[in-house]
Amino acid sequence: MPFGTTHWSVIAACAGEDDSAASAHAALTQLCRDSWPPLYSFVRRRGYNRHDAQDLVQGFFGQFLGNKAYAQTDRRKGKFRTFLLASLKHYMADVWDREGALKRGGGHEFVLLDEEIHQAETRWAHDSPSVMMDEDRQYEQRWAAALVGRALQRLSADYQTESKRQLFAALKPFLCGGSGLPTQEKIAADLHIPIETLRSHLSRLRARYRELLRDEVTRTVSEGDDVDAELRHLCETLTRNS
Repeated sequence: MPFGTTHWSVIAACAGEDDSAASAHAALTQLCRDSWPPLYSFVRRRGYNRHDAQDLVQGFFGQFLGNKAYAQTDRRKGKFRTFLLASLKHYMADVWDREGALKRGGGHEFVLLDEEIHQAETRWAHDSPSVMMDEDRQYEQRWAAALVGRALQRLSADYQTESKRQLFAALKPFLCGGSGLPTQEKIAADLHIPIETLRSHLSRLRARYRELLRDEVTRTVSEGDDVDAELRHLCETLTRNS
């Protein structure tokens, strides 16, 4: 999706166009792909096995895209992530249990790579035994993690030359945090650059990351929503332990 395009504006564009509007529909399909991991994690937490969860989420998106259920929503009523989870719950209660598995989304299938499925499964397996929280909060954590992941993926694309890839790999831990971080002095020595140069690179990297993260957050809110408040919510969600 181009800069400045929000999830809600994609929804509005698709709702107002016919199926020949390939670019709008492609943007909506990509939006569904981006939303797949947190929804998959939510379904797994409901007790479905791996294969049934894949079929259920794929079936949900097949109906979502095929029936244009998104056209009936009012973006002023709340966050996109909340709307999507409510839609999934409705599908699970009123469609899935009644009609059974709609394998792979019928005529509106989008193919997930094995790596994408594995990553979603790994995240769910990591969370489920150790993080005891209600399913809606767990879904919000997975949504936030997916959003941050997209920002980091876009940031990584800025560092595609061999020398820049090495720099990004060395500095990325300072963006993601965690224990056991190396010192900046050690990283500078490993890269054979002055510490002042390393700190300059890190400052630019952090600024670009904040820019991309804000862009990703902006996509998820409706016009007039407070992006700064949503960013604070994102940080709180990712750092919440229970």
